[in-house]
Amino acid sequence: MKKINESKVESQSNVSGQKPLKKISKKQVSPEVQQRLDNMRRPHKASKVCSPRAADKKPTQVGYAPKPAPQPSRKGSSAGKNKEPDLPFDAKVQKLLEEGGYLAQDEGLNQTLLVRQPGNPIARPVDSQDMVNQLYVELMERGEDVSPEAVEKALVVLKTKVKHFGNKVRVYCAVGYGEHRLKRIIDLRHDDGALAVLEGGQVHIVREGEKVVMLRRPGMAAFPMPAETSDPELDGLNPLLDLINAPEEEKYLLLAWMAFVLSHPLDPMVSQVFLVLLGGQGSGKSSFCKWVLRKFVDPSKMSVMALPRNIDDLAVATSYTYMPIIDNVRNLSRPISDRLCKMSTGGEVLKRKLYTDADPHVSTLQTSLVLNGIVNPVTEPDLSSRCLFVHLEALDADQRVSEAEMADYLTEHEGGIFRALLELAAQALNVMEHVEPQRPLRMLEFSRWLAACEHVMGLDGGYLEDAYANNQASAYESSIGEQPLANALYNFALLYCVDGPWVGTCSELLPLLEELVSDRDIRAHFHQWPHNPESLGRRFTQHAASLDALGVKLERLPRSRNRQVKISLKADCPRLAELAQD
Repeated sequence: MKKINESKVESQSNVSGQKPLKKISKKQVSPEVQQRLDNMRRPHKASKVCSPRAADKKPTQVGYAPKPAPQPSRKGSSAGKNKEPDLPFDAKVQKLLEEGGYLAQDEGLNQTLLVRQPGNPIARPVDSQDMVNQLYVELMERGEDVSPEAVEKALVVLKTKVKHFGNKVRVYCAVGYGEHRLKRIIDLRHDDGALAVLEGGQVHIVREGEKVVMLRRPGMAAFPMPAETSDPELDGLNPLLDLINAPEEEKYLLLAWMAFVLSHPLDPMVSQVFLVLLGGQGSGKSSFCKWVLRKFVDPSKMSVMALPRNIDDLAVATSYTYMPIIDNVRNLSRPISDRLCKMSTGGEVLKRKLYTDADPHVSTLQTSLVLNGIVNPVTEPDLSSRCLFVHLEALDADQRVSEAEMADYLTEHEGGIFRALLELAAQALNVMEHVEPQRPLRMLEFSRWLAACEHVMGLDGGYLEDAYANNQASAYESSIGEQPLANALYNFALLYCVDGPWVGTCSELLPLLEELVSDRDIRAHFHQWPHNPESLGRRFTQHAASLDALGVKLERLPRSRNRQVKISLKADCPRLAELAQD
């Protein structure tokens, strides 16, 4: 075998053209060198003789690395102490949140809240961007290497836990009920959690001890601190009356509306009345909204806004502030009017959750709202019945003031004005159960409130109710101008029903109505006009509610062979006295 191997080596060397390798005889080495060679072949078992300097030393133990030199300990180091186990990131976020309160779930608004304690319980939404930024900054200051996205993911996990296993609370925004419905609690939105408690006709400022949880939305700002001395005579309202350039009766209607919004929570049992400010250029509509309504009804970081193209964006605005103010509105379409009606009475909107196929997303809609414009944008009778219209008059040159002068004036009187508004609300709540409205309209709760304010302000009985009824009648009369059938029925009643009611069939009525409407209006509203008696019969009572507010009553008589209808003027028709004189 040895010869065969040598021949193979010679043949390979000849093919490659290289000289054959010489045989190297194995030399004898000392034990120390042999030990070093063995240690080099086994690097995973380091030896003390790995370095050249250590080679001269006699190893005491083969196969073990030398002990590292002791390092000096830093001041304040936790070396040698028992370290706490590292928590998951969502647990760290939860621990940070619960340092000043507790997490809870509001079933009404379907959102997770952080309720702050001690003091009066104040809640903030956990998933707001302000909360995410605050948590991110605090975690970074504590040495955590995090990102805002990681904080948002941790909050999603916490929301799921709290929703299914956490505490359930009832939360109010801006104003809420106390132990009974006549006790109202208003959040002054200060850092100390101060609340204004209206009970028994009195106003009390409470900084701790209340159990009602108040929600603060991201866009809310603080109210001015009310004056410490009580004002049962409501003298503090006089500086506010000087700022309202409107007819006398509308001034008092506006004061009653401001007290109504301050003291009535968002409750499906109580419909909200929207305020519509109308006036020409130079009447101070926008300035009144920014300086007066924002300061004394709903202080907010957002002063006024434009009407969004998508009505769903208005619902987003209600989650940012308590009372949106829409500036310079020209017209409202039917879909927007219908949605605003739902926002007045309260309701829910069901939509598909984003990035899902079947998961629902339910939004609760109810809010207070302010609109302003040059021309009345409310043309739908259904929405008109939910509004209060205030007509601002043009300001003279000597009545105009700069913004700096307005700010100084309000700073001087804000404490007394806000105290008087709270006193008005507290006293009206105290007598509300003992009054009955003389002219109850569709917004019955607001009609009862006006009757209570008449008693508190020392006005004649029925003064505010009559003013509100005339306000509604004027709005209806303006709105039916865009409704050809309603306008024709109204003019027909004023023309044919002064001496008594008119009774007849739709076949007899349709030609008489066509005489009161031009062909141009019929062509412009082709689909709204009845073109045959059957269509008129179906639409006859469509505008009954709006015409009833104008003093015109539409009735279907009991079914007979002829199917007659009846049109008459009510005794409280605003135009009846004028027609009787003519």
